[in-house]
Amino acid sequence: MRKRLTTVGKSRAVILPKELLELYGFTEEVEIEPAEGGLMLRPARKGLSFEEAKAKLFREKRDLLERLSNA
Repeated sequence: MRKRLTTVGKSRAVILPKELLELYGFTEEVEIEPAEGGLMLRPARKGLSFEEAKAKLFREKRDLLERLSNA
């Protein structure tokens, strides 16, 4: 499928058809990642990202992790 970029203020946007939004479960937010040859666009997952979850784990379980590493 080929789509034209639309100007929105000083940015550019792609308008996705309703059918694609429903098929892939897009809601209010998307995740965009660089991929070989372009970009990967997927629905935003609910909850924490991997980096956020890792930071939370280390913050909340610091004592336990230190004890395990010294065992």
